[in-house]
Amino acid sequence: MKKPAKKKVASKAPAKKVVKITAAQKAGVKVTAAQAKLTTQATKLAATRTKIAGAKAKLAAKSSPATKRALIAARKDFKTTNARFKTMQNDVKAAKSVLRLAQVADSLAAAEATAKAGLVDLENKLQAKVTSDLAAAVKKFEQRWTKVRAAKNAKKVKAAAKKLAAKIKAAEKKAAAKAKAEAAKANAKPKAKKTAKKKVVAKVAKAPAAKKPAVKKAAKKVVKKAVAKKAVKKVAPKKSVAKKVVAKKASAKKAAAKKTPVAKS
Repeated sequence: MKKPAKKKVASKAPAKKVVKITAAQKAGVKVTAAQAKLTTQATKLAATRTKIAGAKAKLAAKSSPATKRALIAARKDFKTTNARFKTMQNDVKAAKSVLRLAQVADSLAAAEATAKAGLVDLENKLQAKVTSDLAAAVKKFEQRWTKVRAAKNAKKVKAAAKKLAAKIKAAEKKAAAKAKAEAAKANAKPKAKKTAKKKVVAKVAKAPAAKKPAVKKAAKKVVKKAVAKKAVKKVAPKKSVAKKVVAKKASAKKAAAKKTPVAKS
């Protein structure tokens, strides 16, 4: 089996660098060409002058129509050649003037290119500096903003702490008042026992009150009897009456104690 022939890949030729021809260079080429033509014309002009000199010499040696015609022809050729020479001189002058203008234009273009390159370089430098300057500006702004916000927060915290202290003080007062009231309640005697004792005393007091008219009647009777007997001593009947009243009160208390049970604490 024959191996397939490898395809030859044509290598690409490196791209030629395009060299820009300036206006001054173009004008310089024209000046060189005009100067070359002028030099050639100057040689021809010199030849015509030599020809005129030879025709004059021949005419001086022998004056004939042929020598005269030769001199006239030589002079005519000189005039024509001289006119072309002057024209070529003007062409050279014009080409040199164009060259100078082109040089000025090229210098201006070079200055503009340099200025543009400088602007691009400056723009790149400024753009590169933007990041660092922005970071510095942001950092300064953050510091100022944080300082201002910290001051505001400190004022808010101070005001909140003042309000909280007032609330705590009020709560402490309430708590102290409640504690005082609770302590007073704890130290106070039970109300149930007092009411029970009061009820018992009231009943005991009411019991003899109902029997007072009978005692008074008995006392009146005793007094009447004493007056009738004209007893000298009035104390004895009173004592006996007082003893009877005390005995009645004691019996009333015992009856009230049996009827009303004492409240348990």
